[in-house]
Amino acid sequence: MELLEGACYLVEEPKPQLSFRVYRELVRQGIPGMCITRVYPDLAREKFGLEDGRVLWLADTPADDVLRPTAIVNLSKAIEVFLEEHPQGGVVLLDGLEYLILRNGYDVVLQFIEHLSDLVVRGRGIVLIPLSPATLDRKEVARVERDLELADTDAWRAELDAREWSRRLGG
Repeated sequence: MELLEGACYLVEEPKPQLSFRVYRELVRQGIPGMCITRVYPDLAREKFGLEDGRVLWLADTPADDVLRPTAIVNLSKAIEVFLEEHPQGGVVLLDGLEYLILRNGYDVVLQFIEHLSDLVVRGRGIVLIPLSPATLDRKEVARVERDLELADTDAWRAELDAREWSRRLGG
């Protein structure tokens, strides 16, 4: 897939299936990956076929590979460190934007997104942020769209479908 390096993509979808497919495809191509999700890591690996890449759990449960949703600074730092460790480029999937908004408030998360965009543009990273637009009001969605690249979900889905069929047919 051709995605711009140094870009944060907003992937508007009711559930993050396409985002996970794109992430999995980029990691399959050899791009280092880090997935931050509300889904328990072992379950996320199984459910979404995440064979490679680090999976961090967005939860209040104290454990390894857990990021507390209210600790936005730690979340930002984890992404920053990952991007610094992979100056040749890496992909981050941030699944749980709605949860972050619920736990921290919209304005705090919007500031985090703006900061994240600044971090990513300095490097060669790619960030995928799924969002169900139905969970926010129109003005809030528009403000998020303003700060991020809007994913062409139809084109991404078509390309991934073609690649998967090609693999199945041995091509």
